[in-house]
Amino acid sequence: MLLALVAGLFTSCRNDGKGQQDPDVQGEMADQDVRLAPGDYVVEEPGKLMEYFDALCHNHCAMVAVHVNDNNDSLKVWQAIKSLDEFKSGERAFYPAEEVRHALGVMAFELGYCFNHAGFEDTNRAELFFFRFLEQAVRLSPQVDFVTDFHCADGTAGILNYHEWSPSPMYSFLVYPTENGLRVRMVGKVGEFRINKLFHLTDDAGCDYYLCSNEGDHDDAGVFYGTTFCQYLYMRDGENMKEIASYVGHDFVSDEFEGKFVFNPRLLRWDCCKKVGDKYVRVEGTRSLQLALDGEKSFFSVVAQ
Repeated sequence: MLLALVAGLFTSCRNDGKGQQDPDVQGEMADQDVRLAPGDYVVEEPGKLMEYFDALCHNHCAMVAVHVNDNNDSLKVWQAIKSLDEFKSGERAFYPAEEVRHALGVMAFELGYCFNHAGFEDTNRAELFFFRFLEQAVRLSPQVDFVTDFHCADGTAGILNYHEWSPSPMYSFLVYPTENGLRVRMVGKVGEFRINKLFHLTDDAGCDYYLCSNEGDHDDAGVFYGTTFCQYLYMRDGENMKEIASYVGHDFVSDEFEGKFVFNPRLLRWDCCKKVGDKYVRVEGTRSLQLALDGEKSFFSVVAQ
């Protein structure tokens, strides 16, 4: 009963007809698995996005997912694609940031409902469309802020998060710069955790790294996002970001600890801290999580202080 109800909330393709399909686009997509998550999929650069997404629908069964279509949200997704095409061609002067964020939001909202309430085959088809839309929206965005929730201190990269209908995490994406514009990759796996800190780091050799962090169970508003303390370290690998080190766990802190994990970018170390006045001070006698930067040999280790 529930599956039938939820499935009825999907719409697969445009309501204004099939449109033209570019054979080059069809060939490009055939070279790789279109279901892959951002970061594992080589981003395509189609001439016209409307044709590209039509081909996804008709040749790969992709579909737009919206929960309630009273506001014509499915049509707004296609309008956002049209606006991106117009921006790309120069017909539109400004990037359609609000249209893009609305389109991503309504698709992620429905996917969150499905992950939280029921799983069914159409979810994969909806996720396929969502992933490829996100890649193209990021690729064409002139600014990190247009397609992220927050960015690192220097503004070079940012994080985009979505959660299920519950506060449980669903997707975390890293948006980062390349010579050919912005790119995006999913951090971790679906439903693992919510990234709430991002650090741009460099080593003595001048190598760049991005550290994606989930530093605790709650955000500043007290919303629960998961129980695991996670760190993912990425390094540039051509147009992609390659995961070179990770830490998942909290074995450097006791179950009785009631403070906060604080990252010291100078020491490359996470410490267990408690707030004293306006500052966080390390709790004596606790362990720390140390990061060593050494290219692809970088690693995390738990150390006693």
